[in-house]
Amino acid sequence: MKILFIGVFTEGSTNNSQRDSLKGLGHDVEEFSYRSENNFNVKLQEKKDYDVVLIAKGNGISEYTMKQLKKNNKKIIYWFMDPAQTFTSEMAMKTYYSDKSFFDKPKTLELAKKYNDESYYVCEGYDESVDVVQNVKKQYDISFIGNVYGNRSSVLDRLENVNIISSAYGLQHSIEVGKTKINLNICTDNCASDRIYKVLAAGGFLLTDDWHGRELTGLVDGEDLVIYKDVEDLQEKIEFYLSRSYTRDKIASRGLSKVTNLTRTEWANAILR
Repeated sequence: MKILFIGVFTEGSTNNSQRDSLKGLGHDVEEFSYRSENNFNVKLQEKKDYDVVLIAKGNGISEYTMKQLKKNNKKIIYWFMDPAQTFTSEMAMKTYYSDKSFFDKPKTLELAKKYNDESYYVCEGYDESVDVVQNVKKQYDISFIGNVYGNRSSVLDRLENVNIISSAYGLQHSIEVGKTKINLNICTDNCASDRIYKVLAAGGFLLTDDWHGRELTGLVDGEDLVIYKDVEDLQEKIEFYLSRSYTRDKIASRGLSKVTNLTRTEWANAILR
């Protein structure tokens, strides 16, 4: 299948592993990094004869460009992974003109269905080529991998001895997970991020607050990961699990087994299916 993938392909972008997954399935993929192209709308309007045009978010793509892409190619697929609060009228427009649209956040999917009945949930998952178990020694009691902003700050400020890692990509992310006894996740807007799947795929014990749509992933509290209700509950659970390495390892092992079907390859399969 000949695919034009419109996305962002800089370091750390999930579009890189998504592109590689599509190629790994035997498809001919041409990447178009819209943020790096001058006059990208004009250039996109000239693209034609693709079996599939896959648009990942696509900020700034105009309505006229969407019409031209739809006219010049066989299928338009829209992929949007962000929370509902970022689903603007522009995103709704791209959803409307696409043949099918896919969303990682169930709340966003609910909005999208108002514009296109052919809208579906698919889990963003993790990159199985780098999010793997690493044979490293534990160095940290608690780590948070990611940028600190919003409600994350208010939670982390009330905890002691948290190792905050603001930039860890690729294999380095899984190494940092492996060094940590308790890996924290703090959801934004009651939504999951791929950090959840990355930590579990690297064999990490994950302590997280809950998110809307967790049941769609099959992940179970107390079996595959542990969920905290508020900061006080988080503090108690940190103390509890730090002293119980066997229990941590048992839960982490179950979580690792559970996410084997939440890979980027499965993401690609689900969309193209």
